[in-house]
Amino acid sequence: MNSLAYLTTDVATPLRFDYWHDVVCRHCIPAASRAMTAEPFEGRLDVRDVGAVSVNRMSAPLHYWSRDAHHLRQHPLDDLWLAFVQDGEGAFLQGGRQGRLRSGDMLLYDAGRPFECTMDARSVYLARMPRRLLLRRFAKAEDFTARTIAADRPGARPLHAMLQETANPAFAQPHSAAAERFGGALIDLLAVTLELQQDTTGDAGAEHGLHARMTAYIGRHLDDPALSLDTMAQAHHVSARTVARAFARQGETAMGAVWQARLAASRDALMGGRAHSVTDVAFQHGFSDLSHFSRAFRKAYGCAPHTLLKAR
Repeated sequence: MNSLAYLTTDVATPLRFDYWHDVVCRHCIPAASRAMTAEPFEGRLDVRDVGAVSVNRMSAPLHYWSRDAHHLRQHPLDDLWLAFVQDGEGAFLQGGRQGRLRSGDMLLYDAGRPFECTMDARSVYLARMPRRLLLRRFAKAEDFTARTIAADRPGARPLHAMLQETANPAFAQPHSAAAERFGGALIDLLAVTLELQQDTTGDAGAEHGLHARMTAYIGRHLDDPALSLDTMAQAHHVSARTVARAFARQGETAMGAVWQARLAASRDALMGGRAHSVTDVAFQHGFSDLSHFSRAFRKAYGCAPHTLLKAR
């Protein structure tokens, strides 16, 4: 295989999302999926092999993916994947961590472990990196899954440019010597970029650990409407400024992380059959204002929460 392109507009409208699901599972990672918009689904997937690396460029409206234990048993895979959002937004949940993606952000995720993601992909690159080749270059790569790498982080922009360059017709022959070297260089640069994300000072390392503890704390207290920057700081015996700095190092705010975690948990409850009403879901996950919850949910996922409840 050298270069392939799939467009949902090539099939009848009622069949588009099923076609999209099959194409993405074939070339990326087998998982369950769900459209999150009522509009006719218009998606495009361009697939190219560049040496040992496969790069897929995706354009599609907001939709949801979930890879669970069933998929791991039925379709075991061992690759690591890099998502680069050139234009769009999304969120990944894996290993207890949630990475929020905006235009210019990247995130590493693991095909060998369960994950959930939502993606509004106006232009998103998904690159398959053979695990053994990446770990040979940077042994700690797996520690960086579901962590957002913002565009201003060291190594990010050169990696963006290399991913976009894979669309060059010069790489149409995937196993040419040039393509093999370019694919190897992509893995090299990703390894360097991940290594540069490591905290190198004592203060930064402490903030990294604090962020992990805070994230776990948020997960345990989603139902508490009083959860705030100050209550998190008090519970961990640090100042509010220290909490803010720990989250800023990860490219987010503390309360932004709270709202995203609440919304993600609410979505999971609605889609997983654990909810009787939207009101119950909102209040069980720390929202005290139903209209605010509905607006925030629609903004995050492109649909009203009651549509997921009805779609079960």
